[in-house]
Amino acid sequence: MPPDTVPPAAEGNRPRTPLREARRGVIQRAYATKASAADQLIAAAENIRAEAYRLGDSVAIQQAQQLSRSLERAAVYLHGHTFDQITGDAAGLVQSKPWQAVLIAFLVGVIFGHSVRRRR
Repeated sequence: MPPDTVPPAAEGNRPRTPLREARRGVIQRAYATKASAADQLIAAAENIRAEAYRLGDSVAIQQAQQLSRSLERAAVYLHGHTFDQITGDAAGLVQSKPWQAVLIAFLVGVIFGHSVRRRR
């Protein structure tokens, strides 16, 4: 069970309320989504490698290996860290490299904005 959740035994002493049940459901869905994202990163890494090997180009294979390793490291990080740890790491990164964080946030916003606009 993820460290951010309350163990069922501890919950048994408290009355179950709709708000507590909703919070628990949100936390469970968030952890399931995090696990799914990590699994998808691993699958993407495998697909990139396979496609590069299929092409047979040595430069493409080398670049695919580098990208695949980065995706796999991200997946391992997601699998091995709680949301509290991820938040702490992100805050530390933003504090150590604020301008890069602003640039990344801007780019993510632009990409998200374009994807929302296309759906209309």
